[in-house]
Amino acid sequence: PSATPEATERKIGWIREAAGDRFDSIELGTRIHLAIVTDDRAAVFEALAGGFGMTPEQAAGSPHALCGTIEQIAEDLELRRERYGISTIGLSAASLEDLAPLIGRLTGT
Repeated sequence: PSATPEATERKIGWIREAAGDRFDSIELGTRIHLAIVTDDRAAVFEALAGGFGMTPEQAAGSPHALCGTIEQIAEDLELRRERYGISTIGLSAASLEDLAPLIGRLTGT
């Protein structure tokens, strides 16, 4: 699995090394492959993690998945921005309606 938190840190390390002094001016983004608004994200990650070759904890920390309440997802995105420096995400059009409240929650942060 290359979508785990550990794999992400390793990949960002490669970028940091290659960019050198330019790294701080690079904007990092990620593609969200799974976006589910739910009140029981633990059950979702438990059910799906094995199919991706990850533990539920790794799946929950993956910067390529969003799952939980809008508040939990907003907190996850803020933590990922702090941990990895990710400031831009790409979503599928199918996720936009479910995640529309997220935009209001994150505006200005």
